[in-house]
Amino acid sequence: MQTERLPSAFLRRIASVLRVMGHSYRLRIVELLALRGPAPAHGLLAALGGAQGALSQHLSRLRLAGVIQAERRGREVWYTLATPGAATILCLMRTRACRAETVQQ
Repeated sequence: MQTERLPSAFLRRIASVLRVMGHSYRLRIVELLALRGPAPAHGLLAALGGAQGALSQHLSRLRLAGVIQAERRGREVWYTLATPGAATILCLMRTRACRAETVQQ
């Protein structure tokens, strides 16, 4: 177990990222990128549904928070997770949900 406290600046940065991740649509974006790998914006829209403008805003917030990266390929913009660890929170929640289902059964 770690015995040293994390720096306050680091904790503020993590809290900021968690606020951005605290939206179900953004979590779906991260989940899709974690499961399927890089995807163009139109591919994400087809998989998630919703309005193109809303998707664009969510992608922008995730990108500014450093959760995803964008790369222009010709006329398309492709998105990928900035680091494989970006999906860690989803893995934790999935494990928790599976445990909760097991307890309820």
